[in-house]
Amino acid sequence: MSAVPPVPAEAVDQRPVSGGVGPALSVGVDAVAADGGLIHIRVVTPEDWDALADLHERASDRSLYHRFFSASRVTARQHVAALARAGCADHCALLALIGNLAVGVAELQRVSDTDAEIALLVDDAQQGRGIGTLLAEHLAQNARGYGYRRLVAEVLSDNLDLLLLLADLRLPTRFTYEGTTVRLVIDVQQDAAAVAASDHREALADAASLARILAPRSVAVVGASKRIANIGHQVLREIRRGGFTGTVYAVNPHHDWVLDVPCVATAADLPEAVDLAVIAVPARQVLGVAEGCGRRGVHGMVILSSGFSECGTTGRTLEQEVLSTARRFGMRLVGPNCLGLMNTDPLVRLNATFADLPMDDGAVGLASQSGALGIALLQTAARSGVGAAQFVSLGNKSDVSGNDLLMTWERDARVKVIALYLESFGNPRKFARIARRIARTKPIIAIKGGRTPAGALAGRSHTAAAASSDVVVEALFEQAGVLRVDTMQELVDAARVLATQPAPTGPRIAIVGNSGGPQILAADAAFGAGLDVVTLSDMTMCRLREVAPHAASHANPVDLGAAADADQMGGAVQALLGAAEVDIVLAAFTETAVGDSVAVLERIAEVAARADKPVVAAHVGGIPGVVANASGSASVPVYDFPEPAVRAVGVARRYAGIRTSRPAPPRRLHHADAAAAGVLVETALADGQSWLTAEQQSAVLSFYGVPVCDQHVVADADEAVRAAAGLGYPVVLKAADGGLHKTELGAIRVGIGDEASLRSAVRDILAVVPGSRLLVQRTIQPGTELIVGALQDAQFGPVVMVGAGGVLADLLADRRFALAPVDLPTALDLVDELRTAALLDGYRGGPVVSRAAVADLVTRIAQLADDVPQIAELDLNPVICRGSSLTVVDARIRVAAAPDLPDPVLRRLAAPANRAVEVLRP
Repeated sequence: MSAVPPVPAEAVDQRPVSGGVGPALSVGVDAVAADGGLIHIRVVTPEDWDALADLHERASDRSLYHRFFSASRVTARQHVAALARAGCADHCALLALIGNLAVGVAELQRVSDTDAEIALLVDDAQQGRGIGTLLAEHLAQNARGYGYRRLVAEVLSDNLDLLLLLADLRLPTRFTYEGTTVRLVIDVQQDAAAVAASDHREALADAASLARILAPRSVAVVGASKRIANIGHQVLREIRRGGFTGTVYAVNPHHDWVLDVPCVATAADLPEAVDLAVIAVPARQVLGVAEGCGRRGVHGMVILSSGFSECGTTGRTLEQEVLSTARRFGMRLVGPNCLGLMNTDPLVRLNATFADLPMDDGAVGLASQSGALGIALLQTAARSGVGAAQFVSLGNKSDVSGNDLLMTWERDARVKVIALYLESFGNPRKFARIARRIARTKPIIAIKGGRTPAGALAGRSHTAAAASSDVVVEALFEQAGVLRVDTMQELVDAARVLATQPAPTGPRIAIVGNSGGPQILAADAAFGAGLDVVTLSDMTMCRLREVAPHAASHANPVDLGAAADADQMGGAVQALLGAAEVDIVLAAFTETAVGDSVAVLERIAEVAARADKPVVAAHVGGIPGVVANASGSASVPVYDFPEPAVRAVGVARRYAGIRTSRPAPPRRLHHADAAAAGVLVETALADGQSWLTAEQQSAVLSFYGVPVCDQHVVADADEAVRAAAGLGYPVVLKAADGGLHKTELGAIRVGIGDEASLRSAVRDILAVVPGSRLLVQRTIQPGTELIVGALQDAQFGPVVMVGAGGVLADLLADRRFALAPVDLPTALDLVDELRTAALLDGYRGGPVVSRAAVADLVTRIAQLADDVPQIAELDLNPVICRGSSLTVVDARIRVAAAPDLPDPVLRRLAAPANRAVEVLRP
């Protein structure tokens, strides 16, 4: 497709890649094509000669002409010889396969130290499926890993398919026209536009791959039995009871019919290639069933069976074998060890679970790693008046994950609210980016199970000690725009508001009711939910007097008195909705002998239907639910007490802020020397260091413009005296070992004013840490002390922290975390949210500190942690701050091998454990 002259075999440089880990493994990764099919991508090996030759022989004359500028089959055969020997930085080739059939190849060849030429060939029968785009994305990733900065391509001007393909990557590209060819120079570094384009392609492909699983037209239950206690029997019963609109089959070698459904012996005997196979057989039989489903052309599987990775090593191995089989046949897989899935769409009506679930059409898409919690949430939601649109029990998340469902539900018009119960993250950075995009149009509510601390820590930094798993999850959710709640009831309560009411435009809430006590409780709850019980204007109170002249109070909270009827309650709600100072209205009604709760709630719903502000009701002591207006076109959520109603509205208010915010891209310091920092850290690791020396720390920080106190490293008292003379007294003396907690050990002295005191301090510190080198620092003016830190989390990657520093670092535990890198607004938010932030504003005569300067430092450390993942832990404590002057007076940096994290952008599915995940990364 792109013109790259054939390379003679003797001209191919077979030298190993210098630096890094080359793509030497023959296994690869799976990715989803544009139409939802699965494609396997791996590096080319010499054993691929026949497959490559066959691919080129199948190519049409037109495809060969576009690829080689010649339709000569001899040219193509000569090039296959070079391709089969590709495998180094000078010539890298990737192969796309469907099963064992080669359907595409992409290669890059060195042009210069910075440039490589790209070439693509895709099977004519497979063009238009996005295979070429996938190959180009993965090849660009390899180019980045090899250190190339640009890809170049010579393309015939009539090869519109390739021109559009390369343009759709949205990488910065320059086009020049040379006769009948177009020369493209493509910058391989992804900017925000390129990442967004990749995300868009992934979302469309993922939705296509799951469409026939979530909304199948045909279902087979494998393991269905006539025994009532059998899980397969129960699933088949629920499918029929739910009114599934498609075709149903049962698979069991011992029956001809189960529950009046025709039964075949094996999946291979199914009369058609069904969209979905629900598998409910013992774990030891699942692999054979998956093989049969694949051979029959089944599109996807839901594996209910337990006995896999949740049961230890043997089960984990079996699970990976099942996943490998599914990938080989292009099937997506939900589970194993799950409850199943449900779709209440009237056109589908599928309950493929072994639970009697409510099938009322609803607005919530629910994904849960716990089947039991999923059942509880669905039943609670149904009782509360908000139904589910779809439900997926993820189980072990062998394949289909929460990320997949987020992308699928993003464009599903029936899903108004996404709810998640998660116990783990497969690719948390991708989750954060996907969720942030979706949260602009749909709220995402989540409960994260397992809030225990991370346990024993490898390092000894304040940052690592403070960064429990739950702290990092909280940071992830905040940056992702996910509404975290603590309980299932809170999730259901919030979903009811978000699914039925407009998002509040502000935090100002008005409370109206017929009893003072519940309204007081509502006002108290509002404070905790971040809402403002607003002071009503004179005009609003005048309108309330017209509606309810005998009310006990016309101020907020508005107490209409026990005798208030439906008209008064409706009129009061209407008056409050019309008030410019009110963003939210809560109507709390306590049933009395003179009040008709049904009439009151119906009147509230009628008024709310005409408003563009959220209205919630509390029928104190009543039954939670929803009340619709007379036409049924709108409804108001009703709670049994005012506190849960207010908390739910508080979540909705948080979502309104998320929806309207526009995060800035992470800050990138163009003058930062990431290469030099990386070389320094790699050298330290090669020398066996765990902690950087003071000189190394100072150098690494200087590469990112981080201000470090003037200092000298010395070996003895004489050198300390000479250093102090150069710096000027008074000085600070401390142990220079980066791995020590100096204060706790007594290895630091401050305010040393003369030579005698300095020599005495040297003796004292060396007595505590014999053999240590010493650090002599200039004494700087006192200021507000902060801590800025970073660490590499084994699951979430680089994390940055800011908090109260010095001796207060652990005493107050006042700190905020974010996933790195961060943008300046996020860094400012971290600083503003500190409980001790007032200290930065000159509290009680203290120095005023520039919050912008602190945020700037946070972004620098965040970028350092992101650029150099071998920095395992970093503490700057304290950072002494006065005005816009920030000075690091103590630093500790631990280094270790970089964690192996999934790429947050590259489109690929999670690999089975017995296959390498990073095989395409140089």
